[in-house]
Amino acid sequence: MRVLFVSSEVHPFAQTGGLAYVSQSLPRALSQLGAVVETVMPMHRCVDTEKHRIKSTGRSVEVEIGAGRFEFELWKSEDDVNTYFLRNEELFGRDYLYSTPEGDYPDNDIRFGAFCWAVVELLKEGILKPSIVHTNDWQTALIPFLVKRFSLPVKTIHTIHNLAYQGVFPPETIDRLSIGREHFHMEAFEFWGKVNLLKAGIVFADAVSTVSPTYAMEITTPEFGCGLEGVLKKYSYKLFGILNGIDYELWNPETDPHIYVNYTDNSIRQKRINKGFFLKDIGFNNYRAPLLIFIGRLTRQKGIEILIKALEKLSGEALNFAILGVGNENANRAILELGRKCRNVYVSVKYDEPLSRKMYASADFLLMPSLFEPCGLNQMIAMRYGTLVVARQTGGLADTVKDIEKPGGYGFLFKTFSPQALLEAIRRAEKTYRESRTWLEDVRKSVMRLDFSWNASAMKYMRLYENLLEGKIE
Repeated sequence: MRVLFVSSEVHPFAQTGGLAYVSQSLPRALSQLGAVVETVMPMHRCVDTEKHRIKSTGRSVEVEIGAGRFEFELWKSEDDVNTYFLRNEELFGRDYLYSTPEGDYPDNDIRFGAFCWAVVELLKEGILKPSIVHTNDWQTALIPFLVKRFSLPVKTIHTIHNLAYQGVFPPETIDRLSIGREHFHMEAFEFWGKVNLLKAGIVFADAVSTVSPTYAMEITTPEFGCGLEGVLKKYSYKLFGILNGIDYELWNPETDPHIYVNYTDNSIRQKRINKGFFLKDIGFNNYRAPLLIFIGRLTRQKGIEILIKALEKLSGEALNFAILGVGNENANRAILELGRKCRNVYVSVKYDEPLSRKMYASADFLLMPSLFEPCGLNQMIAMRYGTLVVARQTGGLADTVKDIEKPGGYGFLFKTFSPQALLEAIRRAEKTYRESRTWLEDVRKSVMRLDFSWNASAMKYMRLYENLLEGKIE
């Protein structure tokens, strides 16, 4: 079986979030199961061609659409031989992947639409010859439509990593991307008078997946459907919820070069040494207090509003908090102001993977107060490092975190999206920390032994691919 995995970002070449890690780890896991997987992504400016030994293949494809004519050079990594890059400096030679601090690039429809056309040209010209094309999020959602349009002999699956981001553009996008006015209606691209690329991906893909079983159910409801719940209900027969995993070689406290001291579940006490070094680095000296961390985008989806309000109420208490993340200007200002007001809150407004690893290895608890969470990788990473999770019971968090008050439980869940509910969950975690140290250490060992690797998920994708090829999903 040959699979072409198409993504707008892939770790370690370019990334803004969890999609990049999935786009690296899932293809690897599929390859281990016997699939021949090739990955293609845009050549963003941040891609380090020298470091990753990425060189031109000498081949190119040309795309002519309403917005203009674009030539894409095909490059390939010598380090990761199954990873390809489509290079067009006009479209992707920019400082950011999708948006500047001031907002989205206004031509994102052309940038990623032309990229989709270029991928399809690779298929039409036989440069790449997959039997399955696996696309991801709105940036690649035009591909299933184009595959159908040109009657290409491949099956398509489209994965929704976050339904909140849909690729909604003005109606002129229909012409700019040469989609055809006959497809601008509610059964295809039209969405409240605009073009919705993700909607088209749902409609035209042979199968649709999302990144956790609970989220697959949630997005068919008005609360989580972001306006597409009707479409998702209509196509529920081809909608599958498959939990993401994490790469256990990439996230491994036994070998992680970025943490202070390496450790395993059998040497869990070394985690305390990491905590001590981290607290010293950030200028905190209350080593006996629990350390609670937040790592992620500073957005409403991630619960940043209720997090700020809850931590304001905990200011000055014998608790340590550390926050790492970046958002828009307003969110950045708000979180920096929290750090100024609250002496027990450390704030770093940036993307910093080595620092995040130190935090995972040092923390007692990870805070994930998400409004919604399609899957979430942070909670899996945290547990891999023996850090327990305080989270809202939604989406992938509900699928991966079991409340500690239940038999075999190991996390602290809350349901209501409010500062008070988060505060109560933090109090439960604090109480357990102070009163049940020995038992809590055993729980940390047990969560380090949980299996959130890609093995089971990759097998489910393989079965889905096989069913597509056998015509079992129509």
